Amino acid sequence: MSSNPLLQNETHPDFEAVEPIDIEEAVDQLVKLVEEQLKEIEGLADGSFDALYTHLNTIDLHLQRVWLPVLHLLAVSNSEQLRLVHSKVLPKIVEMNLQLEQHETIYRKLHALAERKDLTDVQRRIVDLRLREMDLRGVSLQDKTRFDAIEQELSQLSQQFANNVLDAGKKYQLVLNKQQEIAGLPRDALQLVAQNYRQAFNQQASAEAGPWLITLEEPSYIPFMEYSTRRDLRERLYRAKISRAGHPPHDNSELINRILCLRKEKASILGFPNFATMNLSTKMAGTPEAVKGLLDELHGACQARGKEEHAELCTYAQQHGFDGTLQWWDVNYWARRMKEDLFDLDKDRLRRYFPLPKVLEGMFALANKLFGIRVQHDNESVARWHKDVSHYKVYNKAGEQIASFFLDPYSRPQTKRGSAWMNSAVSRRRSTEGLELPVCYVCCNFTPPLGDKPSLLDFNEITTLFHEFGHSLHAMLTTVDYAEVAGTRGIEWDAIELPSQFMENFCYLDSVIRDISAHVDSGESLPVDMMRRLQKSKNFRIASKMLRVLSLSRIDLQLHETFTPETDDPTALMQRVMTETQIMPPVSEDRTLCSLMHIFTYNYASSLYSYVWSKVLSADAFAMFKERGFTDDQLHNNGRHFCDTILTQGGSIHPAKLFERLRGRQPSTKALLEELVL
Repeated sequence: MSSNPLLQNETHPDFEAVEPIDIEEAVDQLVKLVEEQLKEIEGLADGSFDALYTHLNTIDLHLQRVWLPVLHLLAVSNSEQLRLVHSKVLPKIVEMNLQLEQHETIYRKLHALAERKDLTDVQRRIVDLRLREMDLRGVSLQDKTRFDAIEQELSQLSQQFANNVLDAGKKYQLVLNKQQEIAGLPRDALQLVAQNYRQAFNQQASAEAGPWLITLEEPSYIPFMEYSTRRDLRERLYRAKISRAGHPPHDNSELINRILCLRKEKASILGFPNFATMNLSTKMAGTPEAVKGLLDELHGACQARGKEEHAELCTYAQQHGFDGTLQWWDVNYWARRMKEDLFDLDKDRLRRYFPLPKVLEGMFALANKLFGIRVQHDNESVARWHKDVSHYKVYNKAGEQIASFFLDPYSRPQTKRGSAWMNSAVSRRRSTEGLELPVCYVCCNFTPPLGDKPSLLDFNEITTLFHEFGHSLHAMLTTVDYAEVAGTRGIEWDAIELPSQFMENFCYLDSVIRDISAHVDSGESLPVDMMRRLQKSKNFRIASKMLRVLSLSRIDLQLHETFTPETDDPTALMQRVMTETQIMPPVSEDRTLCSLMHIFTYNYASSLYSYVWSKVLSADAFAMFKERGFTDDQLHNNGRHFCDTILTQGGSIHPAKLFERLRGRQPSTKALLEELVL
């Protein structure tokens, strides 16, 4: 057996042992294996589903074991060496995937299978999804040369875009040396930014005396924007944030136009009028018109309330000494103060009730109530990629292990991408090797522990954790034995956020707040009076937040439907749409698109609306719990129903059918609209 950690046929490799040379060797072996499997498929006399799927499953399994760990390391342990080798082998991966997805023998065999009457419903779904994907990957094109060249270039540009965002964020450093520069910042924030300075410069720094380093990463950026009384520094930091990766040497401006041009050309080659129409043909929404209909409905519901929220904030700021016109760098500061006054909630005090270990304990207890699973910490049996990463095993009621996941909770600005995400590391599948259990990566960017204190989460971070755990539950609780439609795979993309947004709702239940709270010093749960005020604050400025999401969704859709990337300026389009749809106009140098990896690196191109579409589904699903009650028995019964109809089924059934099983009807916007207009 090879000593290469990526070729050990393990569910996940020894991450710390992976070297760049291992990646090259493993990819070469992967390409060779795929070629061998394709030759065997060409010689297949057996026309059954199992005969074809055995080979496709073998390919998918080796892709999972070789390539997914490389992509994961690129996100959590980024380095120049890793980038170089990734860039070197990426063309081989793209070529291999195209060879697989454009394979005419596979295509013919799938079409033959589609005509058979002996397929199960799950097998038919797999055949239909794979045929759809192959059509969109150019299998029917007589000359695939240009199409394949576009795919190669897009893959490189996508990674270059991500690298620029990470590098631009790393490059920006706001070093503060004077006490007046840190006025208003709470002690925990000062401890973090002093720790930032020590780690960045390997020099002494303290919360009391500094120096302090503010970065664009959320753990330091958000507290500074919310607490700093230095409006000039808030403005400087805000302008840096919204122009990240919008200027040399890490400038994504030209990449955006090039990516949009290539996507438009790709859609045209396949016979579609634009990329949005092509991409939405595989989604629940189906067409750009359906998306615009939803965006218009929600914008109409939010606009008046959003204007009221802004007027209330302006009035509050003026009543408390602000003189002038409220700007974007003022919003978080005054919104935090207004929220604390309205609900008598000190955000910094509140987070002391939510140390990460206790939040995890309570979240796992909720999962047990809802879905009957038990989560157990286990760092001994697996290799991890960083000392802060934890590993957990998941068991069912019978005590059988059904899944596992890694949690990487803290920000590492130099090597880890921002935001939060869940990726499937291992898909559930049954093969000749037996049943392989799902494994997930749950990655966040929370404030790390400071001194002898654990990480303390604000409530936005708590809902983020529940959100990503919801994704992982979707991946881990599946009972589908075919990897292509198990867990989060094979699901129409605008339904993918349903379980994650659904889980966020539970953060505000009395029983959950009690279970996730324990004061970092006293250990007491959040007092009832604070709990009530926290619950009342849930929808504070909710319309303003929704308008932001709706605005970005419109921009994304227009960029991929009506925009002319060969001649037009995407930033100008963004500025226009933001001005038309948001309460406050953007600043002139806003380059938000240059760091919007969701649509230029990830899978949300012309699909950013998916967060809104899934929000409708999740609000409607949670309304079922509101109607039936929140006792432990009710939580278990309703949770079991949600699990059986949504989580276990993965992508094996169209999400519209699954939702109808859940609610007994098609989804309605009623529950979400009730939240937005309160």
